[in-house]
Amino acid sequence: MKETSKTEQEDTKEIQTNEEGDDQGQELLRNLMKKGVLELKPTLNKLGIHYVEAEEICKKADLNQVRALLENLAGKGVIKSEFIDHVLTCPDCSSPEVYSKYTCPKCDSQNVEYSELLEHSGCGYIGPREKFRIDSHLVCPNCQTKFTEEFTHCRVIGRCYLCEKCGYHFDKPEIVHVCQRCRRNFAYQEARYIKIFAYKITDEITLFRRELPVLESIKKVLTDNGFKVKLHPQITGSSGTRHTFDILAERNETRLVIDISLTGKKNDGISLLVKKIDVNPTKAIIIDLSNLDELTPLEKIYNITVLKATNSHLLNYEKFQSTLGSVDPHLNVS
Repeated sequence: MKETSKTEQEDTKEIQTNEEGDDQGQELLRNLMKKGVLELKPTLNKLGIHYVEAEEICKKADLNQVRALLENLAGKGVIKSEFIDHVLTCPDCSSPEVYSKYTCPKCDSQNVEYSELLEHSGCGYIGPREKFRIDSHLVCPNCQTKFTEEFTHCRVIGRCYLCEKCGYHFDKPEIVHVCQRCRRNFAYQEARYIKIFAYKITDEITLFRRELPVLESIKKVLTDNGFKVKLHPQITGSSGTRHTFDILAERNETRLVIDISLTGKKNDGISLLVKKIDVNPTKAIIIDLSNLDELTPLEKIYNITVLKATNSHLLNYEKFQSTLGSVDPHLNVS
């Protein structure tokens, strides 16, 4: 058996490091586009912040993992994030369903009332409205004058909070947040104040929808022939540069890299050539979805197999299968 070189081991490690998250992100992106979902907006409930369409696709992932996938795709520029708002969430369970209570800064009681300070112009007594009220009338607690009209002999001179437990008056209460999911009480210093985003699939990425049918078809053919297939992997070349291919297929010691050209321009072939030289795969293939012939002459010059496909569906599978047989003599291509 061929001994794996250190460089090959590093390359393999690089692919495996990003494999799970990248594969899940690409799978999510493909399925969103298949469903015609080009924008994801957040919804909130007791359990957390949801992106419903994405969660329906990623059935085995929880809502935090789905958000992480979307943030990862946005970080790579695959989708565009748009700031919506800030949300206050529980530090324990991350629920955004939080309400707030005022507490007394002296005794921490939540039995706090908002009150107006009244002044009796006759005797000069100042006190909260509650002290003046007897049944449905206002009566001065100091001189017992009954006011037939509320603001004839008294006036509002201020507003404050009153703790009905200890009687303390104060201008600013302490604020305590209460989580409706786990019932945790927490101060504002402990709260999580996070940004929430909407996510949009960019116009450039929607072009990828043209690639989907042929990508899925090629993936199936390769998988049926024993290849381990990854879509849109990143591979580190001998120069240390990370290169992205549309398809990576590996079987035993055989490594195929495949790119898809939407435009059929020569530059797509040159781009694949540069990556091929740095990564040194067993074979490099480019799938041409255009109606042009610019890439075909490059096949012999660059030793890159060019396969034509029309309408993103009709691929020259006979040539593709022949290519597979040529790179792996032990492969029984059907």
